[in-house]
Amino acid sequence: MLISNLAASREAIFRAREISPSSPPQKRVLPSTLAGGITGGTAGAVLRGRANIIPGMIMFSLFGFAGQHIYNALDSRQSSDIPSSPTSTQGDVPSENAVRDQPRWKRILNSKYSPMKVLSDEQYEEMLREQLVRVDAEIALVDEEIEKVRATATEQRDSDL
Repeated sequence: MLISNLAASREAIFRAREISPSSPPQKRVLPSTLAGGITGGTAGAVLRGRANIIPGMIMFSLFGFAGQHIYNALDSRQSSDIPSSPTSTQGDVPSENAVRDQPRWKRILNSKYSPMKVLSDEQYEEMLREQLVRVDAEIALVDEEIEKVRATATEQRDSDL
């Protein structure tokens, strides 16, 4: 209940103030603080009674304020690790603007902390080729073993006769 209320309040404030995802991080602090206050006041009223509306608003406003500042600090630190030139010397490292334009789920999956990674079609084809080479090598080893077993079986049959 709290998270959905916070997210809905925050999104409504973003839309009302016409704040886009590409806007500077400082513009996101006030909506997060206000959404925290709305959520805290609602939670205080529903869960604990009328007397807890103001304390809930104050605490959750502080949580929203602090949380947005922490997110902005971590985001700027991660963004500073990305090269700023559109064409990087590392080849497949995208520019900061290209990373910011990606959907949030892609940025999360491509983060260095995620165990998963979004693959391009070329990367996926290369991965499949490598797996196919491994399977072909295993098949070749099994074929060699079969030939050895057949050879020993024919030798035993010839020696028994």
